[in-house]
Amino acid sequence: MNEVNCTSCGGTNIIEDKSSGELICVDCGNVIDKVIYPDPEWRAYSYGDRVKRERTGAPTTPLLHDLGLSTRCRAYFKEVYSGRDRMMIKVLSEIYRISSSLNIPQCVAQTAAVFLRKIDESSKFSRIYLRSLPASLLYLSLKAHGIPRDLRELAEAAGTKQELIRRCYLKLSKSMNIRGSINADAYISKIVRILRLPGEVERLANQIYAAAALEGFTQGKNRKAMAAASVYLAAKNFGIPLSQRSLVSEVGVSGNSLKRRIREFKAVLTDGDIRRKDQSVFEEDKSCRKS
Repeated sequence: MNEVNCTSCGGTNIIEDKSSGELICVDCGNVIDKVIYPDPEWRAYSYGDRVKRERTGAPTTPLLHDLGLSTRCRAYFKEVYSGRDRMMIKVLSEIYRISSSLNIPQCVAQTAAVFLRKIDESSKFSRIYLRSLPASLLYLSLKAHGIPRDLRELAEAAGTKQELIRRCYLKLSKSMNIRGSINADAYISKIVRILRLPGEVERLANQIYAAAALEGFTQGKNRKAMAAASVYLAAKNFGIPLSQRSLVSEVGVSGNSLKRRIREFKAVLTDGDIRRKDQSVFEEDKSCRKS
């Protein structure tokens, strides 16, 4: 509220009495002005009462095909909406379902809905692509927000193949000219959380990755595999038992790629890059080898 001076004594100690709707000077008791009560004139003692008595609708959201601005009617679905509207309703409902099942932030789902509206009406998607379109839009939105989520998770939640989602994602990314990238620290944080490792492992893993980045070693490499290798070396440095097999199964990286990244890290990093507590960091891990 803007600063108001009392018209009687000139004081600035003004309070608002909501019960009477008046501005009152505390120093002299002068009633300066009346204010409009902003709250509703009715009372609600439960959520059901509030919904029944509210005279305004929900805020607009891109997750609804009409942004939530249309009124409800009892007409048939096929008579009210056009073909594009019906397609948007199906895709948006699937985006909401997948994002809810994977606990993806709502802002990511809303961005995916905005991307859906940017698709040119002349663009033709086959039935195969239409089944993977919601997951592809979410994957593109996750990339734009820098949130690391596996394509495997989206494929399982959407009930479609990873390759179809990847192809549709590449088509959308090219047509919209949207390029998203995920920082290695986000991957490291996710891996540490999945494996329930202590925070000191995450800090050292970031230092390992930063040391390799200063050498220009991380350019052109898969960031997820690089992050997994950093976490592996950091865990070994603190004497925490972590096998390459668990990283491959839990994180979803290739075993051969992980081995190469670990071997390359060991070749690049020197004693000055990491203060090792355990020399077993640089010993070959046997966990992925078959007996």
